[in-house]
Amino acid sequence: MKKIKCFMKGFVPVLLCALLPLLSACSDNDDISLYDVAVQLSYPENSEPYAGAPVELRNTTGAGLYQATTDASGKAVFHVPAGVYEVTTADVREAEGFRYICNGTLAQLVVQDGVAASATVQVNVAKMNTEHPIIIKEIYNGGVWNTATNKNFIQDKCIILYNNSNEDVTMDNLAITIGPGYNAEASSTQKLYADGKLHYADEDWIPGYAGIWYFQGAVTIPAFSQLVVNVHGAINNTQVDGLANSVNYANADYYCMYDPDYEGPGTSANNKFFNNTSYYPTPADVIPTSHYLKTVKLAQGNAWPMSVTSPAVMIYQTKGTTPKAHAENADNAYTHLGYSGPTWGGTKIPREWILDGVEVWKAGSESASVKRLTDDIDVGHVSLTNAQGHVLYRNVDKASTEALPENAGKLVYNYNLGVESSTDPSGINAEASMKNGAHIIFMDTNNSSVDFHERQKCSLRGE
Repeated sequence: MKKIKCFMKGFVPVLLCALLPLLSACSDNDDISLYDVAVQLSYPENSEPYAGAPVELRNTTGAGLYQATTDASGKAVFHVPAGVYEVTTADVREAEGFRYICNGTLAQLVVQDGVAASATVQVNVAKMNTEHPIIIKEIYNGGVWNTATNKNFIQDKCIILYNNSNEDVTMDNLAITIGPGYNAEASSTQKLYADGKLHYADEDWIPGYAGIWYFQGAVTIPAFSQLVVNVHGAINNTQVDGLANSVNYANADYYCMYDPDYEGPGTSANNKFFNNTSYYPTPADVIPTSHYLKTVKLAQGNAWPMSVTSPAVMIYQTKGTTPKAHAENADNAYTHLGYSGPTWGGTKIPREWILDGVEVWKAGSESASVKRLTDDIDVGHVSLTNAQGHVLYRNVDKASTEALPENAGKLVYNYNLGVESSTDPSGINAEASMKNGAHIIFMDTNNSSVDFHERQKCSLRGE
């Protein structure tokens, strides 16, 4: 396994604890004996020790706080009086776009008179992507069963973004789109392949399909917080007869995709706009108009066709241009392989702009499904059972979450909201833990087979 070089020469450590002066118990009393104590820091398999890690001994039976730093092997040496000590280490380091929070504790180290002592402290390493910390936390696209009409209510959709870092993030030119091929299992999606691979596999771009949605201005997502984007119908759906299990989107903090007046490439009046009022009713009054996402319509149809069975969802940030200008630029136009005309249109998005992408397949139709996202965006896929109100939910990074010192006593376990064999292997109930004041770090491996599971309900309905 390739080891993470999170502790690299030249990086300056940022201490989580204040550096206090070394208290020498013999400075005023030469009769106090000092004994050698060696503390070895032990790191996880994918991390390595480094010189300069701070280690602290606190005397729990008397006065005294002692500090030292490690050598390159991860060992720190102290000279302290006999006593009982608590050993701690806490450090934050950055390398190659990631922040590593390294901490560990040993509750009791006994130093006896006349005896040199040693101890090993297991270090937890929490890894957070600081270059691209905004991720897709949930995808709710499959609809919910309407008990009054006995039909699937497919307009109950949202995408939830999350700041997977411990610092507030402000981003401009942030946009959302879907990959080509409305359904992964559709025969038309097979046409994306030529000679056994995606026809754009060797390009430096990936298609954003049918249309894009972009935020009107810069968006700030606080540390360890989420941002809800309603896809269709930004109203309180629970007030509709038969839809008690749907979602109430009438929330001033939510955003919504609503731009029915944008003129697209269609040749008829109905195809020039995303103006289907069953998908785009006027948003709830509490949602500010500044929270309306704007669109660039790139294919025919009166509603953005986010699949109810198996979308490929992407978020991206344009560089040097706006999402609108890029998508409207004819030089970036894309047409689905095997088809022609505006019905199958899209835009070529540079892969380096992609912040996150999730490949969704329909449960039970995996053998007929094909990938639309290249492996650098999502090497796997996650399956969804539609029409049940289920959601695709990101798994908790157990080790990194447990490594955060502020989470002590706040994490809730025994998670039981998975669907059949699909569940969060961490066992942590993320929503309940967040309500309990915990900070959650989610898995982010660019492999949705590892990063996601099918959840019984959208988190907006409660934990």
